[in-house]
Amino acid sequence: MICVLDTNTPIGGYSVNPYVGCPHACKYCYASFMKRFTGHTEEWGTFMDVKDWPEIKNPKKYAGQKVIIGTVTDGYNPLEETYKNTRRLLEELKDSGADILICTKSDLVLRDLDLLKEINENSRLTVSWSINTLDEEFKDDMDAAVSIERRLAAMKEVYAAG
Repeated sequence: MICVLDTNTPIGGYSVNPYVGCPHACKYCYASFMKRFTGHTEEWGTFMDVKDWPEIKNPKKYAGQKVIIGTVTDGYNPLEETYKNTRRLLEELKDSGADILICTKSDLVLRDLDLLKEINENSRLTVSWSINTLDEEFKDDMDAAVSIERRLAAMKEVYAAG
C-alpha cells in the first residue's frame, strides 16, 4: 500500500515513495535508516519492494499542497521501467493542482515527459536531480545510479521541454 503522508521535511508537504528500498546503493544514503521498517535483513541498497495502493479517490484534496515523490527512494529507479508505479502515481495526481516535486538520479524520467508537460499545465512541477560529483569514476564508487552524463542530458531535455 502507498500513502501520502504529512512530512516534517524542511520543504514541508506530503511525501510519497512508490517503492521500498533503492538499488542505487549510495554509500552516503541518508535514507538507509528506513531498513528497520522493512523486515529485510539484506543491506540497504540491495533490495526493493514494489508498493501497491488503491486509486487516489480525491486527488483534489492535495490542491495547493506540496507532494514530494522520492524522499527515501528514487521513484525512477530501474524497477520503475517495469512496474511504472511513479507514472501511475503521477497519472492519479495529474489534475490535483498539487505542487509536485520529483527527486531522482535517473534519466528514466524522460519516459514520462509527455505526462510531466500535462501536469505542468495545471500544477507546479519540479524535477530535481541528485548529482554528487562530476567525476564519473568517483560516482561509480559512490553509487550504482545512471551516469552523471545521462543525468545532465536528462536535465537539459526536461528544462528545454518547459
